[in-house]
Amino acid sequence: MPRPAASWWRGAALLLGIALGWPLAAQPVGDRAMQVEAAFLVNFVRYADWPRHRFDGPADPYVIAVIGSETAADTIAAVARAAGPIQGRHVEVRRVELAGAGSARRAALERLRSAHVAFLQATAGTTPRELLRALGDAPVLTVSDARGFAAEGGMLGLVRSGQRMAFEANPGAIQAGGVSLSAKVLKLARIREGAP
Repeated sequence: MPRPAASWWRGAALLLGIALGWPLAAQPVGDRAMQVEAAFLVNFVRYADWPRHRFDGPADPYVIAVIGSETAADTIAAVARAAGPIQGRHVEVRRVELAGAGSARRAALERLRSAHVAFLQATAGTTPRELLRALGDAPVLTVSDARGFAAEGGMLGLVRSGQRMAFEANPGAIQAGGVSLSAKVLKLARIREGAP
């Protein structure tokens, strides 16, 4: 049953407030919309769990792989730095380009599969289907601002709703990917189902 928009927005603002701990005068680089998307990404890390084998040790960082612009990667990195460590781990942002061939493509796919979160920017030139196929069954939380991402089999889709940012979740894809996401987050999401 759909929630009233005001109730949903209050919950989303609560989640965003946790990550947005920097003063307004010291906001990170990038445009405001990208900063909001970055805050969502950092909060998704905060409320997700991965299998233990995804970390070699307690100091290993959470890794967000960005398939998109350098500006997007820089903005996400700035927001992650401002948010500080999550459960004692820093968040590391790596930009990944999937356009290459041969050994360059294999290296990019390895970096992508070893990440905890893969963020696909809608303007990256890679389709959601290509991203999901590249990840295979790796336990990587997939997030994108591409239209219909969750319905296409992605785990979390960022969507603009007027002047606000909302997100869609595909619980089937999340469960199949071996990643756990807090019920607090899922309660705020618009639920979508779709096969990869």
